[in-house]
Formats: sequence, structure tokens, C-alpha cells
Amino acid sequence: MAAVLGDLAAGDGVPVFAAVPDFGEWHRHGQGSFVAIRRGAWQMPGRVTDYRFLDTFAEIGAVRAVVAADQVLRERVDCLVGVEFALTHRQLGWTLIKHVLEPMVAAVGGYRFDQEAFDAAYRRLEDGLLATRARLVEVVPLNAFTPTAGIEAVTLPDGLVLQAMSDRQVSAAIGYLAVPIAFAGGRTR
Repeated sequence: MAAVLGDLAAGDGVPVFAAVPDFGEWHRHGQGSFVAIRRGAWQMPGRVTDYRFLDTFAEIGAVRAVVAADQVLRERVDCLVGVEFALTHRQLGWTLIKHVLEPMVAAVGGYRFDQEAFDAAYRRLEDGLLATRARLVEVVPLNAFTPTAGIEAVTLPDGLVLQAMSDRQVSAAIGYLAVPIAFAGGRTR
């Protein structure tokens, strides 16, 4: 990361931070347009967004050697991950950019290597990649479900609760295609 940050400082000067739409959060089209805004997001230079960007640095060879030598890591990067109906490719270079480089630039506010920022970002990435357990949360929305007046929630015998979904839950449901993006049937609950 020190080499990458040095290259960015030499070629791009200072990072640009701006408000950008956050399509990982609430967004809907149809009845109205709701888009979350992420403030102070790093505007990556175009060359950084190329998934082969890190391959232009000699140091990536050592990183790839470490990954190849680790039985767990080599099975969790540069491969397909996820459940069978929603597999995505976890490319090592892009994973390092999103989970190490981007948080470092945001934490430091510039293109300089900071050991503390690196350690925090890398520890979070490594913890995620080496985790032996994952928690799967399923959202099963009931379109147009509206509790009876005065009743905020309905507790079912098995402990599940039916209640109005928060905006964050609706956003997650839309993201997982559990709710149509264009829903015209009234309230989504």
C-alpha cells in the first residue's frame, strides 16, 4: 500500500472527496426516487477503478505468494463466493482496493501511508476473510402488510415478529431482489 499511495500522490496530487449516491442503501424508482447519499466519499481516480490496477505494482507478487501459501486465503480470493444462486467473483486486487486502500485514504485524508490506518483496515479485512462462521439474515417482506391500528407488531408462536419494515430493511430487501424495485401496490411493510 505504501507504493500505491506514493504513486497516487505523485500522479494525482491530493484525493478528492465528495458526496455520492450510495446504491448499497435505500434506492427505489417508480413511486419516487429515494437514494442514500454517502458524504465525504473518496473519488477514486479512473485508473484505480480498473480491476488490474494493483497488478501494475511489483509488490503485488509478494502479496499473491502469501495468499497462495495460505490454505484458507487462497480459497477465498480470486474465486466465486456466496450462495449458489448469488455467486460473485472476489478478485484480490479489487478486494484490497475496497477494503484496505479506500479506508486508508479516507482515514488519512490523503495519499500517504499511515501504519495505524493500514493495521485497522487490514485487520478488518483479514478477520472477514478468515472467519469460520457467517451469519445469514433473511428478509421476507410482506408487500402492503399494514398492522391493525394500534398494533405495532404481531409476535408469532415460534418467536418471529411481523412488524413494519424500516427503510434500511426495505433497502436490503430490494438489494436482494426480495421486493420489486418498482412496487405500485401501496405501502411496503
